[in-house]
Amino acid sequence: MPKLQLHRIAALVTFATSAALPLTSAHASDLGDRIDVHGYGFQSYTQTSGNTYLGADKRGTWDNNFLGLVMSATLTDESKLWAQIENTTGEGTAFTWFFVDYQISDAARAHVGRVKLPLGFYNEIIDAKSLQPAALEPVIYQGAADLVHDAYHGLGFDYEQDIGKGHVLWQAWGGNVYDRNPPEDTRDRRAFGFRVGYRTPVEGLRFMVSAYRTQVQTLADDTMSNEDRSILGVEFVRDSIDLKAEYAKHKFLGVNSAGYYVQAGYAVGDKWKPYVRYDYITTDKAQRHDDAFQQKIFVAGAGYKVSPNIGLKFENHFNHGYALPVASGEVVAANAKKKWNLFVAAADFAF
Repeated sequence: MPKLQLHRIAALVTFATSAALPLTSAHASDLGDRIDVHGYGFQSYTQTSGNTYLGADKRGTWDNNFLGLVMSATLTDESKLWAQIENTTGEGTAFTWFFVDYQISDAARAHVGRVKLPLGFYNEIIDAKSLQPAALEPVIYQGAADLVHDAYHGLGFDYEQDIGKGHVLWQAWGGNVYDRNPPEDTRDRRAFGFRVGYRTPVEGLRFMVSAYRTQVQTLADDTMSNEDRSILGVEFVRDSIDLKAEYAKHKFLGVNSAGYYVQAGYAVGDKWKPYVRYDYITTDKAQRHDDAFQQKIFVAGAGYKVSPNIGLKFENHFNHGYALPVASGEVVAANAKKKWNLFVAAADFAF
């Protein structure tokens, strides 16, 4: 990573931490107790046997990487300021999210600012590869699928309660979705959504349902349309077993898209974790029999823990169809290859 980009990140962290506290000697002495900075990231090599996707082709690319620094600053006994600064080769340096979290009671919290969108299982850990079995996230979370946003600007509430022998997390929010590269012809005017997670009495078994609606303004004719997204999921994580499955839907201007995945990982000792996953995506249900609008993917790989903070992953994606390369604009349907492989080798770290 270029030194200039690292210097920019360091400068942003310094600015954020210094702005969070008054510049007095008393507060400076408490800096270690009130400020906490951690980070994580990954570097991957990606190569395809045909088609171009995620910047990778037959020659391969090292351009898929990420570095994130997470800072928390205690403001009062009930409130904290959270922020993440990220850097990637393709998009440079920016704040992923920044918000104030206020503890209303033992069961209730409020957030205001740019907040990670509460959607599905993966969205809040999407950048932390060390917390995920695979190097490349499930297809429904990949940008070309257009099934999720990264964050929202606005206000959110969380409420937790025990129901019977289970535990429920209720989440609701409203504001505007955050899009780092927004389209030129439309604008998101307002959005609202929810997520409900239920941790069952069975250890490790959890269900999740989440959805949100965005009201979109078409700039050319000033019309407003509803855009709806939702994810339904189930997971079982206990001991060496890691099982997940999620189904996502997207509806906008009469076009319905959908995707799902089923994933299984199993830890072998303290070092190895092999995994498999099946993904399916259709960017238009009405044309799902056309390979330009559907893609089936079988993923097989393994992770190796070099140390508690460093991991390696190697995986291959066996693709049938090319909906995502077409949706990302990297491939023209007429020149696309129906059956192709995507190989990923990645190193992830956390500190």
